Parts: sequence; C-alpha cells; structure tokens
Amino acid sequence: MKKFFFLLILASLAISITACLQDEDSDNRIPVRYTVIVTDKISGESVKDANVELTNEVQAAQNLKTNSSGTVIFPSEESYVNQIVVTKEGYFPKDTVDVISNPDTALNIILRSISLFLVPTDTADTDND
Repeated sequence: MKKFFFLLILASLAISITACLQDEDSDNRIPVRYTVIVTDKISGESVKDANVELTNEVQAAQNLKTNSSGTVIFPSEESYVNQIVVTKEGYFPKDTVDVISNPDTALNIILRSISLFLVPTDTADTDND
C-alpha cells in the first residue's frame, strides 16, 4: 500500500510538472480518446465493474466502471498528460500515467488504448507492475 501511495504522489508530481511545461494555448490540441482494458493478472479474465479514474493535467477527474468485457471508453479529453487509476474490491489498485509528447497534427482525434492488469489481494504476487 505504501508503494501505491508513493507512486500516486510521484505520478501527481509528474502531471504537475508536465502541465507547467505544456503550451498555454490549448485551442490547438487534438482530442484524445482513451480505451482502458482491465484484466485479472492471475486468471487472465476481464474485470467487470472496476472503477477507472482518468485525471487530466489540470486535476479534473472522470470516473467510469468497466463493462462485462473489462473495458471502459472515456469521452475525448484535450489533455496530453493523464493519470489512470483502477480500483476494485479484492484487488490491489493499479495506476499509470500516459504522456503524449509529439501528437500528429494531421489527426482529428488521438486514440489511446491502455491495458492494465489487476492483482487479486489474496495472492502471493504483490508485485503488480
């Protein structure tokens, strides 16, 4: 649990620093649509009803639940630094930070797919990297 909070603080710091470095003009940003796929690391099965939180570079958060196939699709986000945190009772929480550094300006939308594996809390495998 200490590792999770350390990573959460580190990710928040990374988001804050990167947000400061980003161009102030957000009018030219290309929308980003995230698809997040959540899977049980041990069984390989999809994790239904996991809470997936997407937090952008200005700390605005969206929360959605995964469907029966362990998937959630977030509406378009005009942020190039996003943190994704997945939680579900019976599993260790998992988080990641996605940074888009060189967007293709020829695109109308950027599609990002993130696969995250949750480790059940009742297993010996506590290294959920």
